[in-house]
Parts: sequence; C-alpha cells; structure tokens
Amino acid sequence: MPDQVGQAIARERLRSRLVELRRLSGLSPDAVTARTHWSLSKLNRIETGTVTVQPLDAQALLQIYGIDDPGEVATITELAVTARRRQWWSGFQLEPEVRDFVAYESTAARITAYQALHIPDLVQTEAYARMALTAAAGKKPDDPGVQSALELVLRRQVEFDKRGGSVQLTAVLDGAVLERRIGGGAVMRVQLDRLIQVIADQRVRLVVVPLKHGMMPGAGGGFELLEFPGAEDPDVVFVESPLRNLLVRDKDAIAGYHDAADALIDSGLTRDAAIKEIRRVLADL
Repeated sequence: MPDQVGQAIARERLRSRLVELRRLSGLSPDAVTARTHWSLSKLNRIETGTVTVQPLDAQALLQIYGIDDPGEVATITELAVTARRRQWWSGFQLEPEVRDFVAYESTAARITAYQALHIPDLVQTEAYARMALTAAAGKKPDDPGVQSALELVLRRQVEFDKRGGSVQLTAVLDGAVLERRIGGGAVMRVQLDRLIQVIADQRVRLVVVPLKHGMMPGAGGGFELLEFPGAEDPDVVFVESPLRNLLVRDKDAIAGYHDAADALIDSGLTRDAAIKEIRRVLADL
C-alpha cells in the first residue's frame, strides 16, 4: 500500500503512473479505448488529471496493460480511492485551479509565499483578510463571494496550524505591503503586530524586502511555491492573477520560481532586522 498522501498528490501519482504503464505496454490511446469502449476524450482526461479515476476504471486499465502484481494493483487502487475522497475544501465552490492549489497546499512540506500587493494569506489577521479580499473583488465586505473567500483563507490557516512541525512556511513580503494601509490604520496596526508575533514561530520564516532594494524578481505579483516530502512528487507553483489563477507544473518554469524565491529571500530582512522594519512602519501609523 502507498504511504499516506493527500488528495492532490494521489491524483498526480495515479495519473503519471497510468500514463507510464500504458507506454510500457506499447499500447496507443486508440488501442486502449478500443478495448475499454471508452471515448478517446475520457482516456485523455484521465491521463491529464482533468478528472479523478474510478477505482474500477483504474483496475480495468491495469488488466489491459498486463499488470497483475498484487502490490501494484493495491497501490493503484488506493491512490484512486484517496484521489476521490471528500476533503474539507469539498464544501467550497472553487474553480479547479484553486481547488487543486488548496489540495496541494494541505500536504506540502515547505511553502514559500511571496506577495507584492498584500500580506501572504497564511499570516493575515481576519480583519485584514476581509478588507484585502474586499478591495481585490471591488465589492462590499458582506458580499457572499468575499465572505466565502474569507472563510477559505481562515480555514487554510487553521489547517496549517493543525499540521504543526510537518510544514515550514517562508512568507516573503515586498516592503510596499507594509506601507499599504489595507483596511485603515487600526486594521494595519493589528496586522503588523501579528507579523511580529509570527517571527517567533519556529515553523515560519518572515522575510521583508525593503523598497530601497529596488526591483526584485517576482515583483509583478504573488506566487506560492509548494514542495513535498516525497522525492517522486514534483514541486508546484500557484500564481495569483486578477484575470486567472494558474497552477504551474512545468519543471523549467518552476526552476525559475525557485531562483526568484532564493533571490528575494537573500535580499530580504529576517528576524530582528525584519522586526525593526515592521516597527518603523508601525511608528508612522
């Protein structure tokens, strides 16, 4: 049986393994669909991870690929079951990219979050998160869409806290984020106090990139780089955009985000220096 993995990792492992086994069998997609009587689009959705795979469908593919090893069959079946298991985020109405991002974030061992426009979600106060979401959506704070997005942010924070030492967060802030008074002075004071408290958390590394350091990689927006404990599980990056959120899986693109994250972290202030910078901003509020 496979080690304990989350839904997103199970889905990706299952997808990639089924593709690998088909190729090893020498069968083309057309040959597989001729035997299963599926449409070619169904097989394509399975192999691209667009849909989850029924355990019986996964087992049918294994038979066609000539796989009868009990261990392999059990592993594939368990991955299919895990990939379809209902999770806490199932109760939210999320677009596929955001749903998959939340699923990946819930099992990541290392999270690097960079923001140029607002405080990273996982270290926001509730009041700050509400006003940031309100501003981004251009709606009122009591708008149902804003409220749902706020509930998701707060639940992600709760789930992050539940995981204890199994996850490490590096939260990188552009200096402008500290100066931008989202929600007004009172909301910002509480938020900046929260950041000072966060610095004492052993699971969190807070990095502040001062404005005087000039233009840095990634300064056009925000991204969250997710790394996993399993060597077989590739990193993913979630990119926020006003038009369309994007989940990046391309290895070359992800290498670029690693480089950007390293450059930002190397140029930033941490611990006492970060606290000093935050207190400087606090003094001006």
